[in-house]
Amino acid sequence: MNEGLQSLTGADLVVRCLRDHDVRVVFGYPGGQLTPLYDALHRDGTIRHVLARDEQAAGFMADGYARATGRPGVCLAVCGPGVLNAATPLATAFTDSVPVLLISGQIPRAGHGLRSGYYHENDQLRACTTFTKGSARPESAGQVVSCFDTMWATMTGSRPGPAILELPLDVLNEKTAPFSWPPSPSGPSPLRRGPQPLQEVKELAEQLACWRKPLLMAGGGVITAGAEGELRELAERLGAPVFYTAMGKCSLPTDHRLAAGLPWLRATSDLRGMEECFSPLFAEADGLLAIGCRFTQLATGTWTLKLPSQVAQIDIDGEELGRHYPLTCAVCADARAALQDLLSLLPAAPRPPWAPPRPPREAWQLPGLDLVAPLRRALPRDGIVVADITRLGYILMAELPVYQPRTFLHPAGYVSMGYGIPAALGARAAFPGRPIVAVVGDGCFLMSGMELATAVQEKLPLVVVLVNDGSLTLIKAIQQRRYQERYIGVDLLNPDFGLFARAFGVRHRAVETSADFESALGEALGLEDTTLVEVRLPPGR
Repeated sequence: MNEGLQSLTGADLVVRCLRDHDVRVVFGYPGGQLTPLYDALHRDGTIRHVLARDEQAAGFMADGYARATGRPGVCLAVCGPGVLNAATPLATAFTDSVPVLLISGQIPRAGHGLRSGYYHENDQLRACTTFTKGSARPESAGQVVSCFDTMWATMTGSRPGPAILELPLDVLNEKTAPFSWPPSPSGPSPLRRGPQPLQEVKELAEQLACWRKPLLMAGGGVITAGAEGELRELAERLGAPVFYTAMGKCSLPTDHRLAAGLPWLRATSDLRGMEECFSPLFAEADGLLAIGCRFTQLATGTWTLKLPSQVAQIDIDGEELGRHYPLTCAVCADARAALQDLLSLLPAAPRPPWAPPRPPREAWQLPGLDLVAPLRRALPRDGIVVADITRLGYILMAELPVYQPRTFLHPAGYVSMGYGIPAALGARAAFPGRPIVAVVGDGCFLMSGMELATAVQEKLPLVVVLVNDGSLTLIKAIQQRRYQERYIGVDLLNPDFGLFARAFGVRHRAVETSADFESALGEALGLEDTTLVEVRLPPGR
């Protein structure tokens, strides 16, 4: 684009802002108030657009892209129904601290407000207030760049999260007065760096020096901050076992001597009655340092996990410090910066591990089927698994070995069904050369199975593992345990998934044994086509 004096439309400015922030792919679904922006994308030609089959899927694609890369994901949705379709992905990103930018059109400025007579009229910014970090609405083309940059900084600063940029139709079409475009940013914007309270870190170092049997618990803040190396060094210096939360699963390679897994061996469907499932190390330890960890219901079995007598916490969000457990030391800081300062204050010589290696035990698996070991054998160390809300997803969370950051994606906090396939497509758009497997249940598949059409049309091949047991298994388990098997609304009359897949040009394999699953998965991963591997379980298993 000519770098001299320019007169650009608001839509052109948005595309230029995307380019300057190193955005190379957006996920969306077009609508009337967004057509100027779509035309600007076409004329520019440097940013790939991936067409989802609805706005919810576009939002999940942006989320999957962000989780897999550590870079913000961008989605497009028309105002009104489009944005509210994307509300679930926004809330998912907000709960799990994922940077997602939603760009929406809006009715012309003259119709601002409710009951104006324009189609798609709404007050979407107010509607999304509780599950976004911020929103902006330029009232002229001249305000587009500043509003975009503000939302980018809001989305990526401190604790990341989603933001909305709303653009009235006439602002998208409006031309600016000729101006000279400022120089492009020198590189990708950093996600966040907060102030570093060195005094609190010194107090933490003094406390750690007194613990003889320390534990570490890593949450999503370790991944977000890129602090995996610092976490590993801290664990080795302290000889401390490292537990992870659902969001922190990729923070330490599973084959590391100090990797201790989740706080629990297996979970119940309602996260209650899990006292016998917790690791015994929590009772033996004399101190716990939680890093970027929120002590959620999932991590703690509805807060029945008993922690050691001394608990310290590092988190970039001050509101999370001491929210669920009393603390003996709190540090409000970015995980990587805090750990770097902490390491500078600790002895360099590593301590020997105080806890014995994890003893062999019976693995948690589907009844009569081991799908975890075949999946791990089929994938390289950098293969990405996207787990939807399904029983196998939670089994993978506990049992699947992982070796690299951002290779296990799961909507841990908001628990959004239908996440798996679109999020995997977002990861595939980011990494065309890496194997990617989406793991879904039949209920989840019926929410987002249409995105197989996106995989084929957009040439984003992936492998979908579908567990078909004819029920909403997790809810059915609660009704069995808590409500004397009074089942209602949990049995599914499923379609022929093979016919469904083939209707979109997708390969299909049905399996009923672990050996057949491994064979089908290996074959699917060796192809450049999208494949649906259907694992058929008898109802009730």
